[in-house]
Amino acid sequence: MSFHSDEKNDHDPSAKFSNIRAIFENQAQGKTNLLDTPKTRKKNGLGRQESGRSSVNMSDMSSSEDEAAVDVSEGPESDVEEEHDACVEEEMSKRMEESVEEKNSRKRHKIAEELYTTEQVYYSTLYLINNTFRNRLKDENGAYMFPEKTIRTIFLNTQELQDLHLVLRDNLSDRLAKWSSCPSIGDVMKSIAPYFQLYTDYMAKFENAVKTLNEMSAKNDKFSQIVTELEADDQECHKLKISQHMLAPVQRIPRYRMLLEQYIERLEETSPDYNDVKESLEKVALAANKANDNIAKLENFQLVTQLLSNVSGLGSGLEPKRSNSGAPMVYIKHGPIKKMSRRKVQARFIFVFSDVILICKIEGQEKYKCNKKIFVNEIRSIAESNDPNMPFPFELITEKCSFTLGAKDSAERSSWTAALKRLMSGGGKAQSTASPQRLGLVAPVWIPDNGVSMCMNCERTFTTILRRHHCRACGKVYCSVCSSHKHYLVFDNKVGRVCDSCNTILTRRDTADESRKARGMTGSNFFGEESQERAPEPAVTSKGTIQSGEISGYLMVKFGDKDFQKLWCVVRDVILHFYAGTYDKKAKKEMPLVGWTIAEPEECDKANDTRPKLTLKVGHQNLDPLFLKFPSESEKERWYDILTKATYFD
Repeated sequence: MSFHSDEKNDHDPSAKFSNIRAIFENQAQGKTNLLDTPKTRKKNGLGRQESGRSSVNMSDMSSSEDEAAVDVSEGPESDVEEEHDACVEEEMSKRMEESVEEKNSRKRHKIAEELYTTEQVYYSTLYLINNTFRNRLKDENGAYMFPEKTIRTIFLNTQELQDLHLVLRDNLSDRLAKWSSCPSIGDVMKSIAPYFQLYTDYMAKFENAVKTLNEMSAKNDKFSQIVTELEADDQECHKLKISQHMLAPVQRIPRYRMLLEQYIERLEETSPDYNDVKESLEKVALAANKANDNIAKLENFQLVTQLLSNVSGLGSGLEPKRSNSGAPMVYIKHGPIKKMSRRKVQARFIFVFSDVILICKIEGQEKYKCNKKIFVNEIRSIAESNDPNMPFPFELITEKCSFTLGAKDSAERSSWTAALKRLMSGGGKAQSTASPQRLGLVAPVWIPDNGVSMCMNCERTFTTILRRHHCRACGKVYCSVCSSHKHYLVFDNKVGRVCDSCNTILTRRDTADESRKARGMTGSNFFGEESQERAPEPAVTSKGTIQSGEISGYLMVKFGDKDFQKLWCVVRDVILHFYAGTYDKKAKKEMPLVGWTIAEPEECDKANDTRPKLTLKVGHQNLDPLFLKFPSESEKERWYDILTKATYFD
């Protein structure tokens, strides 16, 4: 066996380190892999033959030579390999550390360049505000068409900010020119950071400055003309309004904070630049927190202003700057909604702010007219409703007006009720507007005309002569005979028509109040919690009851050869009830289902049916058939199951 290796080099330290240097030189030229060491090769199951350091004549190798080979590989040469591996790993670790530091150094340089580049743009904006906008208004105001104070109110301390950032821009430019010898920005930012207090005054008065700019543009024609001409110059204004350019100082401080945070993340704490950057970042963070608050307030102010500008009929006393409570008006939610009126469902648009709710009529593209203005302190409850005349309904109960609103789906209804309940201190707990304690004090929700076909007291059917009348206290529908009383209503601050039952309750309350006053007691305790006598049960204690049973809903119904008509259908106690209105106390027709058959319509029955797939035929021997048309396939299947069960005795 013969090994072609230099044993002297293997045991000579100087030769060993010379070999290591050769390995790194070859690696730099792409000829050697630093990870290809005897130790890694042994872990991967590779022999010394593959290393290239020695070669063995396999044909001449005997079993004893094999043992000798093993002894050699596990002898003194193994110690040399371990020392070699340790040196390689140490060198690799040093190179990795150097690469990380070089990478962070390049990142810091890029951040410094970005800081300088954005500073140039920002200074150009300040120059535009002062040397173009401000000076143009001063020059055009020779005849004092508008007060000189107005210009100072609008442009605030932008001249001082321009002078400050001229210094910062030049200092950053000088530092980048000397970056190879002085790679730091901490001292530059530290020298300028104390002057960031100028932004506190700017941001505190910025909202008023924009408001003044808008007011002057609206009421002063010459001022408006100058502003329009300036904003029309694309080369100067870049298709932005003056108010948008003036937003730049508010947005600049958060940008400083972001860049300094990125810079210090790539800086060692032992660096001489670290303490300066940290101190600058702390001062910038204080100004940035105030800037973020002002940006949020400004965005809200601009949104509220924009929304209110699209609404007419608001009246006086409603401004985005201050709401009814004296605090700034905050936007919460807006969107289309359905509203139940006395006669039909109407499309409306609702705006919800922190202090007021606007229910508006849609007049065009982003054009609305306010029909109802409800202040939050007037709201008494918000609750989901089961009114079938409205899709996904919920009730909004207030002191002066109450009504049913409808959403497009269940999720949207939950979103609306949650938003409205957050406005209320009591969380929007549902209460009946017609309860004895609240009767006449809070406006009721009116039952729609199409929900009732007969008087809800005497059950006489309404006709052209026998008209419907709403009780102003409970919201139910009565004939003129059953609602002939007049009574003072607190929520309406006037006398209104009330039904017999409500008149009885309100009269008893007045009598009880007079009795308490005669005994020297203050306040009303009629049906109150401290009353020692139990209150008598009133005839009317809640909104009308919707007829319901095992299943109920509006269906198109055809009796024999007659035309289809829309009726409220209820299956209750194996009887199919037909009501003209959902709140009717008496059914228009009742039909026992036992013995009837439920089937698809025959071909001869489909002649005059526009949607035969949604129709069921209810038939009986020797009787005219009944046809039920459903709004959807799912509703048809649901009704079919219940109707089929009702046709058999249990």
